[in-house]
Amino acid sequence: MTTASGPRKETDGAAPAYPKQHYIGGRWCAPDGAATTLPLVNPADGTRWGGIPTGSAADVDRAVDAAAGALRSWSATSPRERTRLLLRMADGLDARAERMARDITHEMGTPLGESRRLQVPLGIRTFRRTAEILSGMSAREDLGATVVHRTAVGTVGCLTPWNYPLYLVATKVAPALAAGCTVVIKPSELAPGGALHLADVAHRAGLPPGVLNVVLGDGPETGRALAGHPRLDALSFTGSAAVGRRVAAEAGAALTRVTLELGGKSPSVLLPDADLEPAVRATVQKAFQNAGQTCAALTRLLVPRALLPDAADLASGCAGRYLPGPPSDPETVLGPLASEAQRTRVAAYIRSGTAQGARLITGGPDRVRGLEAGAFVHPTVFTDVPPDAAIATEEIFGPVLSLIPYDTEDEARRIADGLGSGLSAAVWSRDEERAYRLAMGLRVGSVSVNGAPAHPDAPFGGFKESGFGRERGRAGIEEFRTTQAVHRTPPRVGDE
Repeated sequence: MTTASGPRKETDGAAPAYPKQHYIGGRWCAPDGAATTLPLVNPADGTRWGGIPTGSAADVDRAVDAAAGALRSWSATSPRERTRLLLRMADGLDARAERMARDITHEMGTPLGESRRLQVPLGIRTFRRTAEILSGMSAREDLGATVVHRTAVGTVGCLTPWNYPLYLVATKVAPALAAGCTVVIKPSELAPGGALHLADVAHRAGLPPGVLNVVLGDGPETGRALAGHPRLDALSFTGSAAVGRRVAAEAGAALTRVTLELGGKSPSVLLPDADLEPAVRATVQKAFQNAGQTCAALTRLLVPRALLPDAADLASGCAGRYLPGPPSDPETVLGPLASEAQRTRVAAYIRSGTAQGARLITGGPDRVRGLEAGAFVHPTVFTDVPPDAAIATEEIFGPVLSLIPYDTEDEARRIADGLGSGLSAAVWSRDEERAYRLAMGLRVGSVSVNGAPAHPDAPFGGFKESGFGRERGRAGIEEFRTTQAVHRTPPRVGDE
């Protein structure tokens, strides 16, 4: 086992100062009655820097009532007006981009450079691009004398995770508003800042009261109350498959339409003729981005058995460049995990890898020297991983990569497609058509061939246990629309 040299040290910046209250009906407001305070903890050093209230069922009721009350007038606004407000919100987010980047870094540990480069710009772009797409969409189709209208599905609940606390809020809220829906957000209690900044920006942009609401709280109480609320018309959830099942059950009891994005265990398949170095380097980068806390992370590297030693050496060398360090340092590329609980979980997976027969070649479960107070994990690579080991079949959500050998292309396909999840994948071959054929045969929502980047407007979502429904681009807006057919009397011959 090898590990990188000692980490850099630096003092983190000032704690975030965003509002820590509910935003309901166009006002910042305290909880309805006594509320438990949920701590906000800096994962880089374990210090508590604030807290948020746990929203009750009564708080959720208030928010849903506000959203339902605003629905008729908001859904009746013109696409032009909705486009204008979405662009104003994008401008408002852009004006505080640096502040939000620092807040995200402080609250959930993304390195500051990555918060500036990805976390915040992706959220801003989502609002801008959604506005542009909306301006080119039609809400009417004529079928003879029948007019089919695309209309807002109604009042929407959004349950969002902590790993991309602005972007994954934006991918739900921007298309929902564009479609004419009103929204209630319950953000993660670990990283509520993205939703709270967005509410403040929306308020200042002139979004009508009740169109966007934020209720703070945890999953078991606040999230459950929102998921099962009888007055919601639709619910959008991003998170684990285990929680997604519970959310879907709560929503199903209320006959609420559901969109689920539930993560995965994405494979990167190197065919025998692949260009090894760029394929391994790109896979390691995708596996370790955001400390591995990305639903589409490429955490399984499938390698022809004859190439496994070379691939392992390359992966180990690439992993060594991901030096853990304080997230507030712009040079850091691997920050802490979002919480101590997540660090403990990832360390347990790393220990299980060795116990189940995989060979650890870099990293490990021990705390990072010099950063013991934080939720840091060594960048970790295993080779000779049995395809049925826990580290090869379960979503870890940490910087852990498994190299799995195979003997035939058919075996590689079976391993790649053999899990219950199906969110994303990558295929590598010098023969582009060969890679494309394999990609088309995988039951996953998104496949990259030879490192090709995903178009930001392409639909995103999974097959099988990775959920259903699609986000981003035109498909993201359609997720929040439904149809109404108005059958009119055909004109008589000769009538004008």
